[in-house]
Amino acid sequence: MSEMDHPEESPEGTQAENLPGEAEVPGLAPEAVPAEAEAIVAGETTAEGGAPAEGEAHAEGEAHAEGDASRPRKPRPRDPAVLRAWRAGLPVEGKIEKVIKGGYEVRVGRLRGFCPHSQMDVHRVEDPEEHVGKVYAFRILQLRRGGEDVVISRRALLEEERGDEQKAVRATLVEGSLTAGHVARTTDFGVFVDLGAGVTGLVHLTEISHARIGRPSDVAKPGDFVQVKILKVDEASGKISLSMKQAQDDPWAGVADVYHPGDTVRATVRRHVDFGAFVEVRPGLEALVPARELPPSSRSWRDELAVGTERDFQVLAVDPSRRRLTLVPADAAGAAVPEEKIVAGEHVTGRVQKVESFGVFIWLAPGKVGLMPKVWTGVPYGHPFESKFPVGSEIVCEVVEVVDGGKRIRLAAEGIARREAEERRDRSPRGRDRDRDRDRGPHGGEGHEPQEPQGTFGTNLGDALKAALQRNAE
Repeated sequence: MSEMDHPEESPEGTQAENLPGEAEVPGLAPEAVPAEAEAIVAGETTAEGGAPAEGEAHAEGEAHAEGDASRPRKPRPRDPAVLRAWRAGLPVEGKIEKVIKGGYEVRVGRLRGFCPHSQMDVHRVEDPEEHVGKVYAFRILQLRRGGEDVVISRRALLEEERGDEQKAVRATLVEGSLTAGHVARTTDFGVFVDLGAGVTGLVHLTEISHARIGRPSDVAKPGDFVQVKILKVDEASGKISLSMKQAQDDPWAGVADVYHPGDTVRATVRRHVDFGAFVEVRPGLEALVPARELPPSSRSWRDELAVGTERDFQVLAVDPSRRRLTLVPADAAGAAVPEEKIVAGEHVTGRVQKVESFGVFIWLAPGKVGLMPKVWTGVPYGHPFESKFPVGSEIVCEVVEVVDGGKRIRLAAEGIARREAEERRDRSPRGRDRDRDRDRGPHGGEGHEPQEPQGTFGTNLGDALKAALQRNAE
């Protein structure tokens, strides 16, 4: 009688068909199970062609020393129920026992399975410990070495269940429309919002709020219900771009009806830039305090407007079309010269803004700065005058000339006789040098007599034009 007539005499480990309990599984005939799968689960080591090599079942025993040939081989863990679920593609239940490197250790029947972090949920898991001790359904992705190597996935089942629902949700997403969702998670670059059935979109950091924010987690928490606007749906990549800011009311709407030049508002200094400070009037509405509009002071304007301080400001200008609101500190506006007094002949009090070699710039009001020429400062020729006009000091001066709608203002120190001051300048050594240079000949050499203008041309273009007009009139 051959070995095939006595299967009980076959070597141990070749009886994958006799796994306990397998006969009770309805619809799973032994011949329907792939031979490769049976060999993997039963723990067989097959040759390259797939058939067991002779004596291969005793490979482990042959590896021992001659004296240990009778030592029994350690049985590998097996669970027929898990085997049948894997063969049939059915999900299995598993209890998460602990977090290990790269994922979770899960008890599946009598076997220990491994679920990677990326396969635990459809979203990134921020706190892996929150799943420990819970029981979930898993899909078996890999089963090898008789059950010693079991890789499972919860995400695969979740994606299968949500597949149809996600298609229905995506079909309702229209670019430009408003919808609602729950915050799934926050990152440094934005907020992920679940729109339903696991369909998530990203709200970039710049689209979270009209107001400036430091971190997305400051304004949104997981589970928060938010309104969003759909900016873009990329069918190829599946990415969805959202905006929370554009789903809110525009803080600039109706600004011109609320704020008018001259009004006093309460605002908080938020940040400094080279040209001024930005203050927050209300959430999402920022105004600029230009540095050039601030009254001169011995202290820096950055110290005067420290970040985080709250104070009263006066509205200078409102431009809703350009989304601009210009303010100045209320106390600075109160110290300014009234607009109606900046006219020629008036005496005004200003503040020294800057000193140059040719004169002194005097701050009169926000946007109104006049120049006091050096000759009209009252300082004798040859004497330093920079130390006599410290920045921020007040000075009483006379308005000599206002041109270009107040863009150019000439001033003189109070009590200065301007004509006499100019005559003293002309009599000064520098004035005489200027006169001598003017009287020099066309080649600029010494001893050349001034030449009379030829023809009808005078000493300048104005004289030439006047002569031409007189000739035409005659």
